[in-house]
Amino acid sequence: MTGSKWKPEFVEPEGARMYIACGYDEDGAIEEMRKRVTAEFGTIDFEARTDALDPVPSLYSFPEREKMHIFSLARPIGREEMVDIRKRCLALEYRYQEYGLPRVELDPGYITEFAAVRTCLEDDIHRVYLYGGIYAEPLLYYERYSFRPFLHSPEFYRNAEVLALFNDMRLIYISS
Repeated sequence: MTGSKWKPEFVEPEGARMYIACGYDEDGAIEEMRKRVTAEFGTIDFEARTDALDPVPSLYSFPEREKMHIFSLARPIGREEMVDIRKRCLALEYRYQEYGLPRVELDPGYITEFAAVRTCLEDDIHRVYLYGGIYAEPLLYYERYSFRPFLHSPEFYRNAEVLALFNDMRLIYISS
């Protein structure tokens, strides 16, 4: 045995696929936000409006939103970018508010081969603190050819239509 010491190899994870889930009530608000998201983050290459009947969970203590629109962006991101992305989304919400409330709630996250994660502003038993007041919340895990919700995943993300959207974004991620 030589005198060298063992040192673990650190491997940088592959880039992730960024998405922004937008909760809103008025159709006009989402059109303006689509322009702002494109200007802020780049090309949107996948988007869908959910017709799920479940109410869209609010990220804050507001009443639940009526509609959800999901944007997925073409540029792969490093997972460490999520804190900055979350803060940029908060700035967009702040800029486009009405009566002291955001017209559109932006819920950014990322998708990898095995998981879907979103960012949060509050601590909870299943969330992991990143830094700068931002937490990561695992929403879905991949098992038996499909994303599946965790026990703590909000009811909205358990809906079959929403799971199908996330599976579609996963396929786009894997094929790119």
